[in-house]
Amino acid sequence: KQMLRATKNAIKDGFDIAILPEGQPNPTPENGLQPVFSGAFTLAKMSRRPIQMIALHGLHKMWHPDENIGMACTARDMAARVYPGSRVYKDAEEFSSTFSAVVGHFGAHGKDLDDTELQLWLDGTMWETELSRRAATRMTAEDVVDDKESKPSKVEEGARSTSP
Repeated sequence: KQMLRATKNAIKDGFDIAILPEGQPNPTPENGLQPVFSGAFTLAKMSRRPIQMIALHGLHKMWHPDENIGMACTARDMAARVYPGSRVYKDAEEFSSTFSAVVGHFGAHGKDLDDTELQLWLDGTMWETELSRRAATRMTAEDVVDDKESKPSKVEEGARSTSP
């Protein structure tokens, strides 16, 4: 609670806040992101501030949360990518999906998605496409269920044809 209070005060005083939505540096970015928590989205929504994404590549080789490796620096190469513009996300899932696609790719590979795909994620178009795809998939699944419910089974068809 004290950290949340201090963060709110810093925002009120005009500071920008950096948050790792995974909760810590990712020890294995090549395997994909750890679960993305909604705290960054929630804080941005509460403060009515947009989110500007920043990606890190190689941090796991400079600092590691695994106690067996500890603070031993195994490499000195790290890249940070600050993505242009900032955006207000409609909900936590939109933020999480965008973060996973954009920052997850950079964290794992040390380079951005191709320019077209990156721009589609950053401007929200790719998320809208994902929502449309999900809706179409859901409607198709509902159609299949409706078809099964409305078509008589083979047993029902046979009973009808033998009825007087």
